[in-house]
Amino acid sequence: MKICLLCEAKLDKDFIWSSLLYTKRAERLCLDCRNKFQRISGSLCKKCGREQTAEELCHDCLQWEADPETKGLLTQNRSVFLYTEEMKEALARYKFRGDAELVYAFESSFLSAFKSSYPNKSYTLVPIPLSEDRIKERGFNQTELLASLLDLPTAHPLIRKKKEKQSKKSRRERLRQDDVFTTEHHSVFGKDLILIDDLYTTGSTLHQAARCLKKIGGANSISSFTLIRS
Repeated sequence: MKICLLCEAKLDKDFIWSSLLYTKRAERLCLDCRNKFQRISGSLCKKCGREQTAEELCHDCLQWEADPETKGLLTQNRSVFLYTEEMKEALARYKFRGDAELVYAFESSFLSAFKSSYPNKSYTLVPIPLSEDRIKERGFNQTELLASLLDLPTAHPLIRKKKEKQSKKSRRERLRQDDVFTTEHHSVFGKDLILIDDLYTTGSTLHQAARCLKKIGGANSISSFTLIRS
């Protein structure tokens, strides 16, 4: 018997079989739980994918593009869900409470949104890494599990330096912090990359990673794709 990964309600057999037409796995959320999550739609910021009233650069992206150190680092970011209270609770359960199987709760939406945003299959995925301490604490890297849903070549060139975790920093602190990643020289030379992360907040983590991969790793282009956009 298949049950919903969030509420544990029994899943209807017809619902399970119909979901197999669109993904490699059966749907793992009931309709009630799926409807609690809000997909990003409508007009978006051309760079970061923020939901807004017009398709132009948002205030944050204007700042990123005005800074010579970060101008043009990210081609674009796209995300799947808004950071609602329901999604915040699901992410906490997945990310901080060790419920790794919850990655399959997001699979169908994550996969369909990715294919819509990045139809070209010539990309290499780069999951944002955790520090060794965080890996030991959680037992898995949530971004690696998300990347595994997409069935594209995946590389792990980034090494996270020992820093205080992002969730403890204010927005201003994130924007001003020193580099938090390193990589080997020419580790991704000439490649078109898509960074995979769970949550886009200020964009600092993704810009830090992109700067490292371009300046040291030699990447050709870098975009990003995240499960959630706050």
